[in-house]
Amino acid sequence: MGQGYQYSPLDPKNRQIRLVTLESGAWSDEICCNIDVVSFDGHPIYEALSYVWGDQKGRKDIRLSDHLFDVTENLWMVLRRLRDPVDSRVLWIDAICINQKDNNEKSYQVAMMGEIYSSCRKAIIWLGEDLDTTEAGSKSIVASRACDMLEMLGADRHLDQLPCFSTGDGQRTEISEEYTIHFEAFREFVSVPWWKRIWVIQEMVLPKSLKFLYSSEEFSYEALKSVVQGLRIHGTTCCKQYRYALRALAFDPILTFQEQVEPMVFTRETWTDQTPTTLFYLRRQFSASQASQKRDLFYALLGLVTSWGPNTPLYPDYRISQKEAITQAVFKCISEQGGLEFLQGERIFRGKEDMPSWIPDAHFTTVPSQWVIVEQRRLRIASGFSASASLRQDASELTLAANGTLLCQTLKVGNIVDVGPVCEALEHFEEAPDIFREWMQMIGIGMGDWPEQPPPGGSQADIFWKTMLNDSVELDTSENPFYRRTNEDDYTQLRNLWLMLLSPLGGFLASKLSLSLKSHDDLMSQAPSTIYHILVCLWHRRLFRTEKGWIGLAPENSCPGDEVHVLLGSPAPFILRRLDESFKADGQTEAIPAYNIIGNAYLHEIMFGEAFKNDGEKSIQTIALS
Repeated sequence: MGQGYQYSPLDPKNRQIRLVTLESGAWSDEICCNIDVVSFDGHPIYEALSYVWGDQKGRKDIRLSDHLFDVTENLWMVLRRLRDPVDSRVLWIDAICINQKDNNEKSYQVAMMGEIYSSCRKAIIWLGEDLDTTEAGSKSIVASRACDMLEMLGADRHLDQLPCFSTGDGQRTEISEEYTIHFEAFREFVSVPWWKRIWVIQEMVLPKSLKFLYSSEEFSYEALKSVVQGLRIHGTTCCKQYRYALRALAFDPILTFQEQVEPMVFTRETWTDQTPTTLFYLRRQFSASQASQKRDLFYALLGLVTSWGPNTPLYPDYRISQKEAITQAVFKCISEQGGLEFLQGERIFRGKEDMPSWIPDAHFTTVPSQWVIVEQRRLRIASGFSASASLRQDASELTLAANGTLLCQTLKVGNIVDVGPVCEALEHFEEAPDIFREWMQMIGIGMGDWPEQPPPGGSQADIFWKTMLNDSVELDTSENPFYRRTNEDDYTQLRNLWLMLLSPLGGFLASKLSLSLKSHDDLMSQAPSTIYHILVCLWHRRLFRTEKGWIGLAPENSCPGDEVHVLLGSPAPFILRRLDESFKADGQTEAIPAYNIIGNAYLHEIMFGEAFKNDGEKSIQTIALS
């Protein structure tokens, strides 16, 4: 009694795991558990707990096999909710069943987690506690309202038929006053850390049966699936205009739900259908997820991978550094794919992290949720392009050097000679029109150079308006392809929005353009999906011009002197910055050019393989990405 619990080692050869028995007790009683070692091959019967560890500082003691054992407060709370007054229950809980201080045990137990969740009788998914109800263990009003919203949004009805919305053609979609508190509760619901935690993906996908607990409330997987299906059908087709015209209180949590929860449900359904699943696909699907150990952004998905192609599987290794683990995982994904599409993404959140520039931020650091949503949309747009035509990386040239440098094949297509200001449309929406004006001025287009008829194809004005939309428009569909190329009607709509924006600002003679809140609302009411698409295309982008006069959109860190390249196997071009020193690999006699990646871009003239016509392939070269 009184001393901390000491783990005895597990036998990997006998595939041993530990199981916890949660003893019965009243709400206020001390939490008491017993722990046992069993052979997994003996088919033990247990429930698996899925939860977020939470703050490591706020820890509480429980009794584990008559010894003190400290757990995070979030785990302590769910144990109290799960405890039955009469009966005990057998659970698998990672923080207790795995010796977290033994990296060898941790590595092989993590490798078994897919099997552990697949074989459990039921997975209990704990979303978190309502702190206003924890002491009494009473009913949570917040959780109850959130569950009411799940029921309403999952009713398979048009958005304008739901009592929580007030809609009208050409108007913003308002929230009915009596449902404001429900949307506040729903916002709390989608903001709980569980939805963002990378480990929970397999914990939701693999089990045969699921039960969700949110404070005092309980709901089924089917309830969650109904909301996903309803929003997927109505929110992307018949009711898309209402959805994009929503005020932030409803727009933000619904969008977050679709971007974070929908991939989980979709992956569970495809897993049930036994669709081949790659690590590349999974990492892309769950780029919004987070992990305290960044290598787990990959390791936590390994139990879901069913196809490695020609590659050998990746195994978790907690003995190597974070940098080495992530570098190996990303290289495994691009080797599996045979191209460099996986390197698309922003490189502005890494701070002082020691990571190669060829690895985008989302693969190793926490990216703000707004950015995740925008980046996922950009990747979806880019998937419709084919800048590298049908060419892939030569496996003999695609190499990962010992120091983490990536050797790959590329075609240089231009040098940046001029850049415009950065568009920060979300942070400073009032400045967006003037950024637009400066971009036009930079390439010789006046504010009034928007003729009623679309400008001639291939002209600077034609390329400019298409570039603003990434030459793509979102379709009213929930199935791929999600975008189509632009046409004359899209020009007319963009022109009308521009003229509408200018009218209260002094028209073509205005020296500086600034967008009022009323004008912003008017634009959102007229064409909400188009405005949102423009935001996705332009946010934190800057217009650039090459020495050939070509124009495009580049990451905010781009500057004159940077180069535009098509890395083979990527649907979109990249902006690269040449390093002073070349790279010479072991065994090579000649050094090759070395670069840092700034990010992926849009360059209108080359998005569909044009750079490789007229013997362009002859200029392909091998470079080093640091």
